Amino acid sequence: MENLVSVIIPVYNAASYIQQTIESALNQTYRNIELVVMNDGSKDNSEDIILRLQKKDARIRYQYKANSGVSDTRNKGIAIARGRYLAFLDADDVWKPDNLEKKINAIKQTGKKWVFSNLEYIDESNKPMIVELRNFKPYNILDNLLLFEGDVVPGPCSNIVATRELFGDEIRFDTRISSPADRDICLELAAREEPFFLDEKLWLYRLHSQSMTSVNYKVVDEMIYLYKKADQRKWFSSPRLRRKALSNANLILAGISYHFPSQRKRVIGFLIKSFWYSPFNAVQKKILPIFRRSKKRKK
Repeated sequence: MENLVSVIIPVYNAASYIQQTIESALNQTYRNIELVVMNDGSKDNSEDIILRLQKKDARIRYQYKANSGVSDTRNKGIAIARGRYLAFLDADDVWKPDNLEKKINAIKQTGKKWVFSNLEYIDESNKPMIVELRNFKPYNILDNLLLFEGDVVPGPCSNIVATRELFGDEIRFDTRISSPADRDICLELAAREEPFFLDEKLWLYRLHSQSMTSVNYKVVDEMIYLYKKADQRKWFSSPRLRRKALSNANLILAGISYHFPSQRKRVIGFLIKSFWYSPFNAVQKKILPIFRRSKKRKK
């Protein structure tokens, strides 16, 4: 139990992918694991698939609960996890066999309390997708996550492995947000310690229509809440970074709002705020590219 890794898998209507996801965890070269599979009130046959797999491997710990959202579901998984290390795996993502072994070794060798890696992309049919990372910055994680200027791994959560000590009793997923929950938890962790980056593609991130921000306009209000929280927690390292980050955030919010007719009345307000926080930044970023990219943002 000393080096046990608790893999927390939140499940909601994931019958199409959950078997492949669970098997990718069970087939890790690092064998000392428990799978804490939390069924968040699925209405499909996810439970049947999970119970069938559980009969074959006792490392699966399964729990059904009423639907309460991904953040609360992950928190309930953390509460019952027994491992020294915590890892998170979304029900539609896939780990390569050496993902955990390399990440646990990295924690032990570097003394860091959390680690993340590079990734590959797949579609609904497991076909590889060519996705170019934009302005990839796997360093100064707290600042770069707040700036939101490109692809900043560690989020999504399928990527991170951390010590239970780092989470402690204080860091948990914020139940008031869902779409930016991965970014939020990484901000929480990065505020405590810079992670270690493994420049290897150790897992597969599945892109499909149901995981896109474009199907959920609630992300607008959730992002507003996230940046207010960043202010309250004093996560911004300087006034200049704060102004630039809030300028970027409002440009992104304008772009997202534009794609929902019911939200378009908010676009002008977000653009004005972006200019107010940093006129130079708002002009430099250029408006049209932001509107195009916002449609494709994930989680």
